[in-house]
Amino acid sequence: MAQRATSWPAAASARATPALAGPRAGATVLASLPQALYLRCDDGSVLPVVTGSGLRLPSSLVLGSKGPTDGWGVRPGDHVVVGAAEVVLPTATVRVVRTWVPVRFPVNAGTGASLPVVAASASAQWRARALAVARAALRGDDVTGAVAGMVGSGQGLTPSGDDVLCGLQLGLRPVPRAVTAVWAAVAPRLGATTSLSASLLAESAEGYAVPAVVHLGSVLAGAGVGPDSMAVLRRAVREVAGIGHSSGADLLAGLAGALSALAEPPAPRAHHSTGAVRPALAGAHA
Repeated sequence: MAQRATSWPAAASARATPALAGPRAGATVLASLPQALYLRCDDGSVLPVVTGSGLRLPSSLVLGSKGPTDGWGVRPGDHVVVGAAEVVLPTATVRVVRTWVPVRFPVNAGTGASLPVVAASASAQWRARALAVARAALRGDDVTGAVAGMVGSGQGLTPSGDDVLCGLQLGLRPVPRAVTAVWAAVAPRLGATTSLSASLLAESAEGYAVPAVVHLGSVLAGAGVGPDSMAVLRRAVREVAGIGHSSGADLLAGLAGALSALAEPPAPRAHHSTGAVRPALAGAHA
């Protein structure tokens, strides 16, 4: 049954694509899910439109109402209109009525007793790769080769390798030069992955992530050693691990790799390095 034309008020992230506030222009539907609609605007940027119960990405336009009950009325590949603070769909118009400001992942997410809890829920097949890249970035070695093999590795809207890199960049925030090194290797490879995943990689390089991940960072930053603290930490880790089919576990692998490397004594830089971190695996599935 066709949905009656209607208007949905929404809150736009302060990090939403400028295309939303600019003049009306086209956008292509990347994915249409029950709680999220992902659009690629004509300028190449991505606009996630999510319901109140959907996964709130850092650049999302979040509906203030229940949103669609019979679907969004569009399929992947369809064209819609974005601009003038609106997203015009065939059966509804999403209108920006306010803004919201995403919070950054804490600069110091801690290590110590919390690390085994994070690692226990992380993707085992990616932990070694993440640790190797984190160690190299902290030493100041070239990570270009290793990172190139991770960007776009896996299936789906956010391939596993990208999710690992997001966690890695977030976890390395206490050492900005290490984040810069990883991002410098990632940025030229963004064309090898999906538009949505590329936007999330860029967000994580600046410290932004979905609320569950930011909450975990806050818990890690203030984690104690008592039973209550560990229970809170385990709940926060489970919440992240439950994101997507494997996205949460993959992100935790990157985060665990970064935190593990940060907990190690500083290693001397290998000035003779030729620039490659040997991959720990050939690939992974999303």
